[in-house]
Amino acid sequence: MKLSEKQLEIIRIAQTMFAKNGFEGTCVRDIAQATDINVAMINYYFGSKENLLETIIKWGIETYKLNPSQYESEEDPIYRLEKMVEHYVSSKINNPSVYQILISEASIRKRKINEELFTELRKHNIECIRRVIEYGVQKGTFSTYDPILIHTTMIGTFMHFNYNRAFYEQTLPKSHYDNFDDYLAEIIIKHLKFTIKAILTHENQ
Repeated sequence: MKLSEKQLEIIRIAQTMFAKNGFEGTCVRDIAQATDINVAMINYYFGSKENLLETIIKWGIETYKLNPSQYESEEDPIYRLEKMVEHYVSSKINNPSVYQILISEASIRKRKINEELFTELRKHNIECIRRVIEYGVQKGTFSTYDPILIHTTMIGTFMHFNYNRAFYEQTLPKSHYDNFDDYLAEIIIKHLKFTIKAILTHENQ
């Protein structure tokens, strides 16, 4: 999806506003004022607020798709798995507004195009996970396990921390990180690596 610099600027501001105020709570005029551009230009670029949201979702989903080039160069199955987990978590931590919008849209399911895009995203990521597991099985490192369940573990863990962020900001011990997102990423990555490795290296009964 090729976008101009002005379109990307509108998307960056609009996604922050959608994430904070919701789609219904954000009007095009607010976005226009924040981007110092008139409403007509936003309509010219995107056609409508709904189309702007759809563009944000399409753009955001691409950033959340697992990219095998980020980890398949690792020959050791364990390292490959760890790199995949790092890639998965960092893509979401680095785009928090988009993630909030994706979760909100997935829950309300008002727009058909969104459901189709989410289905495509899940299928893509599950297939990528399947390939990592099958590689480990071929190497004799992993036991066979359903990639859908691994995907559920990954997305469920991240969603839990995201929904309860305020609680963890107050209760997690202080760390050497000034940025809580970096600290959160470290915790989630460490937990997912440990959990998924335990599952895949356990002899299934």
